[in-house]
Amino acid sequence: MEQWQKNLYVLWFGTFIAAISFSFISPFLPVFLEQLGTGSNLEAWSGAIFSASFLSGCILSPVWGSLADKYGRKVMIIRAGFGMGTINLLVYLVQTPVQLFILRMLNGAVSGFIPSAIALVATNTPEDKVGTSLGILKTGSATGNILGPLVGGVLSHYIGIRHTFVVAGLTIWAATLIVLFGVEEVTKPLGKSAKISVIDDLRIAWVNTNFRTLMLFVTLTNATVAILQPVLTPFIMTITTGDPSLATGVLFSLTGLATVLAAPLWSKKGSSVGFANTFQISMILSGVLNLPQAFTTNTISFGLLRFAYGLVYAGAQISIEGLTATTVAPDFRGRAFGISHSFSNLGSVLGPIIGGFVGSTLGIKWVFIINGSLLVCFGFFSRTLQTGLSQVQTVDKADCLKMD
Repeated sequence: MEQWQKNLYVLWFGTFIAAISFSFISPFLPVFLEQLGTGSNLEAWSGAIFSASFLSGCILSPVWGSLADKYGRKVMIIRAGFGMGTINLLVYLVQTPVQLFILRMLNGAVSGFIPSAIALVATNTPEDKVGTSLGILKTGSATGNILGPLVGGVLSHYIGIRHTFVVAGLTIWAATLIVLFGVEEVTKPLGKSAKISVIDDLRIAWVNTNFRTLMLFVTLTNATVAILQPVLTPFIMTITTGDPSLATGVLFSLTGLATVLAAPLWSKKGSSVGFANTFQISMILSGVLNLPQAFTTNTISFGLLRFAYGLVYAGAQISIEGLTATTVAPDFRGRAFGISHSFSNLGSVLGPIIGGFVGSTLGIKWVFIINGSLLVCFGFFSRTLQTGLSQVQTVDKADCLKMD
């Protein structure tokens, strides 16, 4: 077995374990906030808490991406894993929503486990295997996202949400140790002597018109998807008659299960017909399937729609990763994924705030309607940009600086 294959399998397992720990807690943050005494402002506080980690991640992701290309992607995975694990342990001590908000900000500041793993695979895999390998890696995090809410729902039911944060922190540490001892970078980083500037990296990204266009869609897509984050759990609480924590875990896991099943198929399809084409198809279908969710009145119909949504939205996720890897030079991919993660976080900052505001003023159903309508619109709009998105364009640092 070649080293790039070993890295892929180890990182698959590492991202699988990490994703389990991440998804332990996200679906249950609104429930935890309710326990902290947010009262009638639950939707607004949920939006702020969901946005907090993405805001700090948006600011620092390009920095981590630059350091990844300079010092190594493996180092960035280890940094993120131990940092996020420690912060999750500290959440156990939280007594107020403000304290939780601060820790979520810190969590976003040190984040980057899965993006760094993606960058490592993208830079240490033969070019003709990159698309397929990224699709395989995606199934690792998606599988973790399936089991995470289920396990988290059971844990929060039996040991409480606070103790679930402790388990999540220890699990992230375990995933980090797997990477520490099991992964070796074949493509070496640029080294300490390399002169890398975040400002220069952003300039390189900006003059690459294909990458710039892609980042616009990354922001819009994540903002649109993330507007559901603060209202999904409260909505599930209104349509279930049983334990809301357990029901939330099951329903969140359905989307992850669908992603696992569909990701390899979308990856192969994107490699053959172009990731820009699969991005458009996925966006339109995702919007069509999200619209009727606003009118569901029971967990069965809602679950079926969420599962179908997961099957088609997997295509957008795979397409974004494939396009990020192919629209920049190989030695810029660590920084490209860092920048992409930053724009993704920017969308995830805006989305929950908008979703929390709309949910608390107009009602939760309108959040689903806005979500579905925007996804369809963005899908049709991407058609006019497919030519640019489908082409590979690279710009080196020297060319960028000549334009100053």
